[in-house]
Amino acid sequence: MADSLNHDAEDRDVSACPAGVMPGAPLVEVERAFVTFPGMCALNDVSLVVRAGEHLAIRGGNGAGKSTLLRVLRGEQWLDQTRLAGGGVGSRGRVVWHTPTGAESSPLAGRNMSALVSAAVQEAIVRQGWNLSGEELVAGGFADTAFPGGRRDPEQEAIIRSTAVLLGAEDLLSRRVLALSQGQLRLLLAARALVRRVPLLLLDEVTEGLDAPACRRLLDALERVAEYATLVMTTHRPETLPAWIGRIARMAAGRLIPDETPPREEAPPRETDAFSARGMTAEQTRISGGAGVTLSHVTVYIEGTPVLHDLDWEIRPGENWAVIGGNGAGKSTLLRLLAGDEFAALGGSIRHRFPGRDQDAAASAEPRRLEDLRRAVQLVSDLGQATYGYNVTGEELVVSGIDNTIGLYRESTGEERARAAALLKLVGASGLAAQRIRTCSSGELRRLLLARALAGEPDLLLLDEPFSGLDAESREGFRLLLDTLARRGVQMVLVTHHPEDVIPAITRTLHLENGRIAGVTGEHAPMHTG
Repeated sequence: MADSLNHDAEDRDVSACPAGVMPGAPLVEVERAFVTFPGMCALNDVSLVVRAGEHLAIRGGNGAGKSTLLRVLRGEQWLDQTRLAGGGVGSRGRVVWHTPTGAESSPLAGRNMSALVSAAVQEAIVRQGWNLSGEELVAGGFADTAFPGGRRDPEQEAIIRSTAVLLGAEDLLSRRVLALSQGQLRLLLAARALVRRVPLLLLDEVTEGLDAPACRRLLDALERVAEYATLVMTTHRPETLPAWIGRIARMAAGRLIPDETPPREEAPPRETDAFSARGMTAEQTRISGGAGVTLSHVTVYIEGTPVLHDLDWEIRPGENWAVIGGNGAGKSTLLRLLAGDEFAALGGSIRHRFPGRDQDAAASAEPRRLEDLRRAVQLVSDLGQATYGYNVTGEELVVSGIDNTIGLYRESTGEERARAAALLKLVGASGLAAQRIRTCSSGELRRLLLARALAGEPDLLLLDEPFSGLDAESREGFRLLLDTLARRGVQMVLVTHHPEDVIPAITRTLHLENGRIAGVTGEHAPMHTG
């Protein structure tokens, strides 16, 4: 028996190899599967066999169909339905799960034998807004439910503890989920998947949002898990693919392309406009008058827990900042504070100044209302992506950025729709204008959210892991676009765990550690307007 998760204080074996699974035997067979969403074909005649012990990476650009295929393997995504000759209804394709008791076509078999970690799962947890503890969230993995029920026995408690120790997440078990960063939540969702010893582990961009130490711990844990479970992974960052992944498949436009072997090149992106700043007009980007923000003795509490501690910090006109730090450092909370979504505790203050906006001709142009602030500051983040509660079209999502509202509360004008079309083209998402956002991939939705932020003509653009979910070509195009926007006067603050994602226009860096300022680097640079 593999001792792959012998990591608690008593060296308890929590990873017994599931009975009845032979190396090389089929676990799941997908035959000629079709999945269609309004306006797009997500899977187009896909066939795939996942065999026990043959760990698989699925590569491809945004919108290629990778996440949909993982949901099919999991039993969460129905195949297209078609009318049969006898008047009944059948599926366009077939999925068979091989269990110890035999082959089954019920999606429940897929749910029983697999676990999934993905951005969609994380977004669902965030949208539900349940104030669980980290331990309760992980415990839900035993019954494969979002909310745990009943008491946990001592063995389950030991498995939770040992899994958290393995991932370096033991201190998160007592924290409230609503107070966690997105990276911390992703780590707990990985623990949730690992506590139930399933033969098939589906990991969709599992390392996104994790800092380097957390990423290393997770990949080390997965190497142990690979001794008893078969892993199917997707990633847009090939450097995170473990060396023991022995099989690589590639997808494009909903089709599965024959397996490839290293070198592991990035698949071409979905056919759509590329990110490009070429031809960008003055109407597409508003030149800011120079935004300023001053924080004095700012402390922020979330769910009763202090997340930011006594911060003194200033953003001066023309400055573009990067904010770096480990998971839980307070980076995302800081951006939400700047956007008016969090508030300073008593004794602290935050002052915004937007001279380029007419606040009754006030010299300082300080926003007097939260509505004014949210027009001047736009935030693009995983949390915002998760909590946008309306399944609007891509065009409607972009238009909602003009007033920075969640959903639309008035009729849009022809001029506003034309602006949305121009911005969709700018971010390479023209083909998503009529598509409902909940059928978009994470990377596609990230493009739409950037266009939404630009629609509001912000004085200050806040970007929280903006490259999360983007394929390699899109990341590079996104970097070039953001750098051009910054040099044309759109000030920004960018949070990232990846140094290579910091754009050249960033001139200063704020280092956060445990909610406190650990240092500031770089020099003040005047605003570029060329």
